This record gives sequence, C-alpha cells and structure tokens, in this order.
Amino acid sequence: MGKKENFLASDVGAILNLTSRIIFLEDGETATIAKNEVKVFGKGGRLIKKRVKRLKWEILRGPKKDGYRHFMLKEIHEQPNIIRYVLKRRISRDKNDLYFENINLSEKKISKIDRIIIQACGTSWHVGLVGKYLFEKHLRLHTEVDISSEFRYRNPVAGGDTLVMAISQSGETADTLAGIRLAKSKFIQVLSLCNTIESTIARESDGVIYVYAGPEIGVASTKAYTAELLALFLLT
Repeated sequence: MGKKENFLASDVGAILNLTSRIIFLEDGETATIAKNEVKVFGKGGRLIKKRVKRLKWEILRGPKKDGYRHFMLKEIHEQPNIIRYVLKRRISRDKNDLYFENINLSEKKISKIDRIIIQACGTSWHVGLVGKYLFEKHLRLHTEVDISSEFRYRNPVAGGDTLVMAISQSGETADTLAGIRLAKSKFIQVLSLCNTIESTIARESDGVIYVYAGPEIGVASTKAYTAELLALFLLT
C-alpha cells in the first residue's frame, strides 16, 4: 500500500522498492484495488478487515548489481557479510546465549521433541541432509529428511512429540507448503527456515527462523544456501 497508489504482486520482493506496507491475502480471499482504497472480501463475498503489516526487513529496496557483472557473482561475495550479520544478530555476548525472535515454541514443547522430520525441495533439501547429521550427532534426535513432493503424499507416523521442519528460500514453494498443511492437519508442530519475510510458509508455520540472506536473484542458490546452513548450525 502506498500514498495515493496501491500495488498488486504475487511476491513481496516485486514491490519492496515501492512500499513496506503490505496486506497478505489468504486462500479464498479476493480484493478490489483502487488508487486510494483497498477492499478485501472473504468467502461468500463478505467484506473483511485486514491488518496492514509493515515489513521490518533491512533490505527494503529492489535488488541491484552494485557494480558486479551479474547477480550470482554479487551474491557469492555477499556471503561473508551475511554470516557476520546473522552471528551478530543471533548471539548475545553478555548472556552467552542465542536469540531466535519468532520461534514460538516454549522450552517445555522443545524438551518433549523426540523426532524431527525435515521437508524441503532442491537446494533446501540438501541443507536438510546436513541438518540430519547435525541433529542426530549433537541433539541425539532421530531425524529424517524428505523431498516435499514426496512428504506431502505420505501418511507419516508422527505425533505430538514430532517436529516438522520446513526449509524454503522463497517461502512460497508449493510442495513444501502442502507438507506444512499436512503436518498441521495431524496436529504436528511446524518450524520453518525461510529467507522471505512474511511469506506464506512463514505465516502458516507455528514458528519461523528467518535466515536473513536478503533477496536472491541468481537461480543457482549461493548465499541463501549458506545462510540456511548457518541457521541449522546455530540451532544445534
């Protein structure tokens, strides 16, 4: 939402350089957009009131090459700064502790977890494979890793002490989102690792850990892969 102008996009990244005030539509909702007005309707055409969210992402601008020949080269060189930024944000020097602001899982719930199912696609699935080794070695928790397109069609044997972890750079991966909805239909807690603030996966998960890699334009993931790995290392 802007001043005397409003925008429509399938992803917040497309309009980050135009506004930080966003209304997110859920499944079944529709909207009419005019220069000075936005109306949102729920199922059955009923007018509903939606909260306008102001994104607090440090990178609220359209991606630029900043002198590099292409985005992939730029994103490779951004990795050291991203690692420094995340470590500074997550590690409390005075309390010798880690800080995860949106995890939304109590210590009691975390202490009861006896099994982790990681589901993801593509590069994020490879991150999950590393996570399996980390969780089993350091946390001594049984961990399995599924490609989301397989997990979503399973009927997993899992209960209240299972944690499903979804990993997605975009936060909109269709199969991963379907896996989240499957888990929640079985009352399984879902924690997501995501790079895109207020994405669908982030909103539908019980908790989320943002990896803060910033917009990734290169198709072959570089900095997002590194940031996702770092998040898993910090969790253990």
